[in-house]
Amino acid sequence: MKNKKALSPLIATILLVAVALSLAGILYSWSSQNFRDTTTSVSDTSAEWIDCSNVNIYIDSGCSYTSLDGFGTLILFDRSTVEIDQNIVLTIIDADDEIASVEIEPNFTGNAMSLASTLNAIDGIKGLATPLKRVQAHVKNCPDRVSYISRCS
Repeated sequence: MKNKKALSPLIATILLVAVALSLAGILYSWSSQNFRDTTTSVSDTSAEWIDCSNVNIYIDSGCSYTSLDGFGTLILFDRSTVEIDQNIVLTIIDADDEIASVEIEPNFTGNAMSLASTLNAIDGIKGLATPLKRVQAHVKNCPDRVSYISRCS
């Protein structure tokens, strides 16, 4: 009878080790997949930040605007070391603090792009109260790289 009692703790120990190894395998599988996803996400975000740090667009200070005709002159310069492949977001704040915001596809000739005719064709751009308080531009995926002029008249 004593021999049969010794078998039960042995089976319990084997089952306990098997369950522990199974749980360890599940935890390892989950953590390695989670680590892989996190690494990929961080790599993608880092690449985007690096691209944004190389984006340099500037609005020329010679901006002209009238409520009747819209923009006479508005030139955007690109001195980026990367190609701009996202839309450019242009935000205009008029004298009454009304905000107009539009997205424009980048179409630089050399390193300059005239925005006057493109903007004047968009509803809501003509008729803003003058003088414009602020005109700012940034690439859509790089909102922290803003270029602006503080007056356009």
